[in-house]
Amino acid sequence: MKWRYVFTLCIVFSILFFIQPKEQFFSVFRVTDEPDVIASGNNGMTLTVDLSFGREDVEEWITNLESPYPLLFLDADWIERSPKTVNLIIEKKIPVGLLGSKGEMYLETPDLLTKEIKKYEEAFENKPLWFRTADYDFPSELKENVWDHEMNLVSASVFWTTGDFPKLAQGDIVSAALHKEQRVNFKKLQAFQKAYPFQTIEETLFAFKTNTKTYP
Repeated sequence: MKWRYVFTLCIVFSILFFIQPKEQFFSVFRVTDEPDVIASGNNGMTLTVDLSFGREDVEEWITNLESPYPLLFLDADWIERSPKTVNLIIEKKIPVGLLGSKGEMYLETPDLLTKEIKKYEEAFENKPLWFRTADYDFPSELKENVWDHEMNLVSASVFWTTGDFPKLAQGDIVSAALHKEQRVNFKKLQAFQKAYPFQTIEETLFAFKTNTKTYP
């Protein structure tokens, strides 16, 4: 009887999946079947921003942000230093992920990831869904650790730190830097956002609209 019950449930879920409209929203948890790093998608393009430094200028930029929002990867220490801006991000429901330290630091300090996640959770009251390291280095031990925490490892296919706009192609995940020493000009960043039809990372990966559960 047990197998019949499972089989019936599978049929019901399959029917619900296929009859729902395109605008239906989903919650996405693990994107990959194993600890792999996501660097690009299949449809459209997504802008991500690595943020570890800035206060008034960052707050002004976020205040003026309009949908579709970029995916913000936030440094744990920056989160701790910037409660006002974090509250603004939460209020506007801007998608966020955790920007970690350099990859090798996780080998030297095994509990570093746990500490960073804790700072994120204290601010957002939820676990991060997306994670990337500051230098895009993902040692195998770190991959497993991130996987155990049910986060998705995200790199990028296009990296922008300074200079003119990078050229983009379908499926690109773009990384723009807002660090102390590497920093994209805000006016150029705003113009860049208007120059391309950016969309959410879920749309770029799966070609349909989703909603990531990152807020209470």
